[in-house]
Amino acid sequence: MSGTESSPTVQYNENEIREFRNRYAGFFCIMTNIEMGSASILDVYRRKDVVENYFDDLKNVLDMRRLRVHSSEAMDSRLFIQFLALVLISELRKVLKADRELCYMSPREIMEAMECIVRFHYSSPSDHVFTEAGPLQRRIMDCFRLDT
Repeated sequence: MSGTESSPTVQYNENEIREFRNRYAGFFCIMTNIEMGSASILDVYRRKDVVENYFDDLKNVLDMRRLRVHSSEAMDSRLFIQFLALVLISELRKVLKADRELCYMSPREIMEAMECIVRFHYSSPSDHVFTEAGPLQRRIMDCFRLDT
């Protein structure tokens, strides 16, 4: 730019902004039969997203679309195993979120990265060897405080 040209300026079109807000911005109503303050009700409403994400994990991450069982005992067992897996996935996400480099990885990507680590057992229970871990695997193991 030459010295005579000025920098670009922004001018707000108040009518367009007002029209957009009137058309798209609005209110919503939460109805309940429980006596709570508006802040408490809004907090409960916002936390429902967490539950919806857990159900999404059950259906998509943990492949629980259909139970495919023939007895109530098998169904109870399957639900319990899925619940434990959901707890593990939640903890995995919490640990990953705290790490600057791993926070962008999904639980599935972490599990796939760790698949190449194998433990070999020898004749005595104390004799075992792990395959060599790469930099990513070592980072994950450090993040979860696993002995490398």
